[in-house]
Amino acid sequence: MALGRKTGGRVAGTPNKRTMEVMERLESLGCDPIEGMAKIAMDEANPPELRGRMFAELAGYVAPKRKAVEHSSEDGSASITVSWMSREDVRSLPASALVDHVLQRIADGDVPAADVPKLMDVMRAQIGARVS
Repeated sequence: MALGRKTGGRVAGTPNKRTMEVMERLESLGCDPIEGMAKIAMDEANPPELRGRMFAELAGYVAPKRKAVEHSSEDGSASITVSWMSREDVRSLPASALVDHVLQRIADGDVPAADVPKLMDVMRAQIGARVS
């Protein structure tokens, strides 16, 4: 980088030698890994765990993975406010009903995916406080 920028080398996106060798070998064998994973995923004779892994792997080719998003309030704390239930509502529900209610709200899309881990921590603490 004598000129302060990249000069020479492969054009961005060009596969390296090893990748090209693997691609050529698979092609010579008539092997399409994506097609193979799709067949495994759709074959109901396969165990659900295997089928699920194949579907999850294939999903990476059609839907980008989301990055974690960190939330904080104006005062810098990592607390979140859930506005669809009051504290009294939370305290009045039995633990099982609270879990069912929150899971349903998550499934309905009422809770942003990024807030789910923090919400689960809050629920664990709430349920733990009720038990002790």
